[in-house]
Amino acid sequence: MLTVDSIHTFYGDSHILQGLSLQVNAGEIVAVLGRNGVGKTTTVNSIIGFAPPKEGRIVFDGVEITHLRPHRTAQLGVGLVPQGRGIFPTLTVRENITLAARGRGWTLDRVLTTFPPLAKRLKNLGSQLSGGEQQMLAVARALMLNPKLLLMDEPSEGLAPLIVAEIGRIVASLRDEGLSVLLVEQNLSLALSLANRVYVLSKGQIVHSGTPNDLQTNEEVKHRYIGV
Repeated sequence: MLTVDSIHTFYGDSHILQGLSLQVNAGEIVAVLGRNGVGKTTTVNSIIGFAPPKEGRIVFDGVEITHLRPHRTAQLGVGLVPQGRGIFPTLTVRENITLAARGRGWTLDRVLTTFPPLAKRLKNLGSQLSGGEQQMLAVARALMLNPKLLLMDEPSEGLAPLIVAEIGRIVASLRDEGLSVLLVEQNLSLALSLANRVYVLSKGQIVHSGTPNDLQTNEEVKHRYIGV
């Protein structure tokens, strides 16, 4: 579904991603883990097109998207749940959900069934929601694109444990329906409970890859690169 092949991404003169490669297969959740500042969000931004790499290739569902504009990548079927949620504060919940709607499958009724708290808040502005409600809204908005691949950047950040558990349940259900997910996450237990495979990132490079169980039993990698 997604192949990232030896990409090098810069912010100005700063060389952030240094030959990073990863893959996401159809219908699996792949987690990208690592400390703050190692390039996890830059990986997401490179894929979606906010920070195109200067070298390397990104191929999504057989189409090279390395230098596509973000809206074109989204139209091909890549949904984004950005770090910080990216809710439009002056739009209503209904407007936030439906502004990117395309295709069939995920409809307004379906996302409201999946996220019941939003059904009661359709007329509220995005700025009037709690953090947990905003995160649900960000996921609902991305699903309305009817994507083949969902990029999720720190979806548990700043949320209470009960909300984190609910987000985890929803992500697992999306995988069960065949959606591919690239999950960037600081919450190790959440990521390991959801992922089919994991990559650990340090200084813009992949330093470990394998199954969740491989990482769970590798104390050196957890201590050195994740801080556990």
